[in-house]
Amino acid sequence: MRRRLESEADWRETRVTARQDYAGQRMGLISLAEGHWPEGRTLAVESTTAQDFGIAPDTVVIVQSGQHERRLEVVGVIHDPDAGLPPSFGGRPDFYATPETLNWLAGVDDNRLDVRITTPSMARAREVSDRVRGRLDDLGMPASGAWVRNPEEHWSRDPLNTMLLILVFSGALSLALSVFLIVNTMNAIVAQQVWQIGVMKVMGATGARAACVYLAVALIYGGLALALAVPLGAVGAYRLAAWALGVLSIVIGPFRVVPQVILLQIGVGLAVPLLAALVPVVNGVRVTARKAISTYGLGGGFGKGPLDRVLGSVRRLPRPVAISLRNTFRHKARVTLTLAALALGGALFMAILSVEASCSNTIEVITDDSGADAVVHFARAYRVERLIAVTEQTPGVTAAEVWKRWTVRLKLADGGERSMLIVGLPPASEILRLRVIAGRRLRPGDGNAILLNSKIAFEYEIAVGDEVRFDLDDRETIWTVVGLVLNAEERSFVPFDTLSRQTGSRNVGWEVAVVAQAHDPEAQRRLIDDLRSIYATHRFEVDDLTSALDNREKVQSRFGLILWVLLTIALLAAGVGGIGLMGTMSINVVERRREIGVMRATGATSATVAAIFVVEGVVVGVLSWMLAVPLSYPGARLFSDTVGQALLRSPFEFAYSVEGVGLWLGAVIVISVLASLVPALRATQVSVREALAYE
Repeated sequence: MRRRLESEADWRETRVTARQDYAGQRMGLISLAEGHWPEGRTLAVESTTAQDFGIAPDTVVIVQSGQHERRLEVVGVIHDPDAGLPPSFGGRPDFYATPETLNWLAGVDDNRLDVRITTPSMARAREVSDRVRGRLDDLGMPASGAWVRNPEEHWSRDPLNTMLLILVFSGALSLALSVFLIVNTMNAIVAQQVWQIGVMKVMGATGARAACVYLAVALIYGGLALALAVPLGAVGAYRLAAWALGVLSIVIGPFRVVPQVILLQIGVGLAVPLLAALVPVVNGVRVTARKAISTYGLGGGFGKGPLDRVLGSVRRLPRPVAISLRNTFRHKARVTLTLAALALGGALFMAILSVEASCSNTIEVITDDSGADAVVHFARAYRVERLIAVTEQTPGVTAAEVWKRWTVRLKLADGGERSMLIVGLPPASEILRLRVIAGRRLRPGDGNAILLNSKIAFEYEIAVGDEVRFDLDDRETIWTVVGLVLNAEERSFVPFDTLSRQTGSRNVGWEVAVVAQAHDPEAQRRLIDDLRSIYATHRFEVDDLTSALDNREKVQSRFGLILWVLLTIALLAAGVGGIGLMGTMSINVVERRREIGVMRATGATSATVAAIFVVEGVVVGVLSWMLAVPLSYPGARLFSDTVGQALLRSPFEFAYSVEGVGLWLGAVIVISVLASLVPALRATQVSVREALAYE
């Protein structure tokens, strides 16, 4: 139906479900979240619909029924785990009523029979389904179709599995980037205490004893981090699960502690800091006592390598820039580590934006497979000639085609079945532009040929040239797969005439694709209103009428959850890279403490000292960007293919995000400036006496 709120001007498509007895449910259980069950001429609203549209009990909803508008009060909010995706993610708004109210609204008195079996298995369920349908036929109550639910597969399996795959990837990435942070932190600690290490060695401490001191520090940091990570991780995981299940209108169960996860956290939280700190600690304690005490705070050592000599030969640069450029590569191992962390974060950032671009590109391909500006589904079949004639009377319509949908049961190799939607269309269709990824399109004269949905083909290992069998009105038919097609609704396509002949429904259809002169959103809205009006005038029963814009928004919203998770990971990578750079710049300030004092004593201003460190950070940031760009392309393609396979069983239509390259360049410069600014300002606050004094 169509409905709107009193405060709204536009009508929205909606679905109304009636149940005979809300209080005495036994199957397909729904729960009352707020208010009370619908009774009389009232409605209840599904919880995600209520949240997305701000509908609460006592809200008045206006429902369009034919030429009439009915005002009904919403009296309750319902949790329905089988409602499907919420409206914000491409689902349809859901309301609930009594059968009497639904009949009053739409004159509909259809029924759905739910059957539960004692031994849940797909084979047994199909057997019972066939027996029930046969019994109903014998009683003169033929069923229009049957759907067998797999108890081991939730309808949201694919998007949830994709999200979990991304979360696992982000967890591994966080662990990898944390190694860079630990190494930088331990480098900072050891660099800050080089003089103390020298003193310990003068007093007789061995390198091993000094190393144990700093490894113990790493373990202490790991323990402190665990004290925060364990409770935050548990609460965060529960909140994330509650949000994801809430999107699916599923109420989460009580909080539960998983001991295995906590043990894994403890093991990782102690082992990773210890192992990551090993190299910087060992390198730090190997310094001799004389060198540690004599050179603390003075940046010696530059000019010995070929890169140093090249940088030293650069002339006509401002003095602070020249110093920054040379200081950048003074500690090549450290700058390499920092560059690696920033480059990895940048490559991931650009790869994720490329996945988003690929996803958007795939959505464009999927939604553009139909060149129609509107698609109309009718409640029953009408003659093809009449549908075309009435549709073409609508102002602005330039073309129309009649299609035919049919739900069939695909026979699987293991003896099982699965429900599948097929669409009969003219092989020479000028409106439908299918994305055929293997094989060929349908041709005039094709008999039992089928363009099979690629996701179904991948899932059941069906290839071009194979034969597939499915029941068509309880009669098994054999079809040859001539191609594989990519679309979001898991539709497969067969010749219109062949489907008409097989189903005994010649020259009739109940779906019309319409092309108009103008294709902008406002023109599509006018087209929808004009079509609805002219069909009502000719007494056509319209079941659903959607524009190309509505269809595109619906498909885009289905990918919204995945894209938000991806962008969150991209921001995480950028943040971790910035923290790593800040650690490196802090180390540089500590190591060059006396050098800063010398510069200040010889007349360097605070702005000059700060500029040296900021320029140094920007140089590192730009170099990391230059490394990240070539790394991001293969990473983006691999990540895009992986997410596409998880969601669609087919790779996304890859599109590399050039905008992401420019965005990361700007972001890394900003991150570099901000990460360098705090250490730089700290450097300007060091007095000459403090900088030059021995501890």
